[in-house]
Amino acid sequence: MVSGGPGSGKGTQCLKIVETFGFTHLSAGDLLRKEISSNTDNGAMILETIKEGNIVPSELTVKLIQREVESSENDKFLIDGFPRTEENRRTYERVVGAEPNIVLFFDCPEEEMVKRVLSRNQGRVDDNIDTVKKRLEVFNALNLPVINYYSRKGKLYKVFIHLPSPQHPNVTTNSLKQRKRKQNQKRIHFLHNAQPKLPFPKSSPTPLLTNPKPHPQSELDALNAVVDELESSVEKGIQLDAQIFSSILETCFRLQAFDHGFRIRRLIPDKLLRKNAGLSSKLLKLYASSGQIEDAHHVFDRMPERNASAFPWNSLISGYAEMGQYEDALALYFQMEEEGVDPDQFTYPRVLKACSGIRSIRVGEEVHRQIVRHGFWANGFVLNALVDMYSKCGDIVKARRVFDNIGMRDLVSWNSMLTGYIHHGVLEGALEIFRLMIRDGYEPDSVGISTILASLPSTKLGAQVHGWILRRGIEWDLSIANALIVLYSNHGNLDKARWLFEKMPKMDVVSWNSIISAHSKDPKALIYFSKMEALGALPDNITFVSLLSACGNMGLVKDGERLFSLMRERYGISPVMEHYGCMVNLYGRAGFINEAYEIVVNGMEFEAGPTVWGALLYACYVHGNVDIGEVAAQKLFELEPDNEHNFELLMGIYRKAGRLEDVERVRIMMVKRGLGS
Repeated sequence: MVSGGPGSGKGTQCLKIVETFGFTHLSAGDLLRKEISSNTDNGAMILETIKEGNIVPSELTVKLIQREVESSENDKFLIDGFPRTEENRRTYERVVGAEPNIVLFFDCPEEEMVKRVLSRNQGRVDDNIDTVKKRLEVFNALNLPVINYYSRKGKLYKVFIHLPSPQHPNVTTNSLKQRKRKQNQKRIHFLHNAQPKLPFPKSSPTPLLTNPKPHPQSELDALNAVVDELESSVEKGIQLDAQIFSSILETCFRLQAFDHGFRIRRLIPDKLLRKNAGLSSKLLKLYASSGQIEDAHHVFDRMPERNASAFPWNSLISGYAEMGQYEDALALYFQMEEEGVDPDQFTYPRVLKACSGIRSIRVGEEVHRQIVRHGFWANGFVLNALVDMYSKCGDIVKARRVFDNIGMRDLVSWNSMLTGYIHHGVLEGALEIFRLMIRDGYEPDSVGISTILASLPSTKLGAQVHGWILRRGIEWDLSIANALIVLYSNHGNLDKARWLFEKMPKMDVVSWNSIISAHSKDPKALIYFSKMEALGALPDNITFVSLLSACGNMGLVKDGERLFSLMRERYGISPVMEHYGCMVNLYGRAGFINEAYEIVVNGMEFEAGPTVWGALLYACYVHGNVDIGEVAAQKLFELEPDNEHNFELLMGIYRKAGRLEDVERVRIMMVKRGLGS
């Protein structure tokens, strides 16, 4: 693998390595462009992803690399431009199941790289020394954890390019020849005029950089360092371009580091945001993903040329759907149609998810008709979402009809249909689909098997599937082992879940989340979190949802408060609706109704949704708080006018307080709305 910043001479050196040693050169960028030109569904998806300003999923890039390797007769490959981040690296090793033998890092003085970038014909119009330096800082910050990892593994070879590019075309090939003669050499050093002195003591490990600044220990640390530096630069009057802001916002989105993203937003001049649709789209996506739908919609309303593509609409629709505001997601979709914006293949899966959320076959069928009208009737990506929608809305027959019309089925198609049958308890249909999969040369992948395990209605059927997994020798596949933990814990077999967890050869954040969630009413949840921290595993927002929920179940108010602060201050995770719902539940169950109410009205960065108000109403029911209960109920009647449970809770509050006339008043209100018997 080859890495190096812009202007480091990486491209020139790769050509020389290929020419001298016979490597097959695999450029991640070239492979993506090749796939786009193939006119396949995969290529179309990549093109749309890039057009919308998103990063192509790491797994897709890795599979393109893997395909080229497996189809080649060569046994030496030079992978250029990948991995660039820790997430890239982890995905590569998970999918391929191996690490590279050698990692070359081309190190060049910053002033030389800046000079080269500025002298290139393809330089941006707004390139200047400051903006190029900032791009180099961004590259270094995101790439350093990768380089650090391979350095610790003894796989890193640093190539110091200290000469102007025309003078060093053979520097790497000469070095690799030298390495072939000295297999035990652990470092490659190239110094100006070949002076025999090292830039660091021989006894020290290969450093990542020669400057004395502490090195980030994680991508989050690296991101924090970059944001600090950008804030300092803006304070000094340095103007940053939209590309820098867009890149950092995308990283904040990927790491779910929403607080960092909000810090970046404060640095972006409104004028730059108004004139740059791509930057606005990144910010919109960040807001929507963090649950700040009002802010997302505010950006959306002020976007330049928002109707030029479906991307901003898709992001906002997805944000509403993820927040459970399915009606708003659907309303936005129909507004999109009215304004003449053409949906794309990424629009419909989001819209169909909203249809599934409200369990509306009628709306789903209307969207289906529009899918046909817009020419996506044969798009496998969209048809897979249709299968899922019909299945979740209860019409497994229509789901099968759509499935049968998919011309080129992939694993997603098979897994969706298989899961649909299992969810509806149609085991004969599930077995038929499984046999057809085998006949057509498919087997459920780890994702499909995990989905199946999560959908199984009983441990009896789960044990049969577990037996099949054991015979296949894939029990310790990470996603499958995680799903098995969830399966056994959901059905009350915590001993089996703990045994699986303790035996896992490796764990990820999903593993920890699964075992913590399994102990939602047990102090062991906090013990597992302590172990997680001790082993250096990074929690995510789901980890804290499980922990806060467990604290609520057990009445551990102080622990819940500590974890909520820890989430924000140590891990930089911004609270979303579920976290606030857990905190309201935590205070409410413990009888601290006023504290719970204070969170809802003053403690949130966005408007509380039904989850939060519902937790408050239930707490008022349990503890008989009429005044706050009435406020919560009134809000829920607006947010969920057809939810009978909210009316019943308010009647219960009145009944406990002996206010029978109010009980009757609420009952009449229900009848007028067509609710209840």
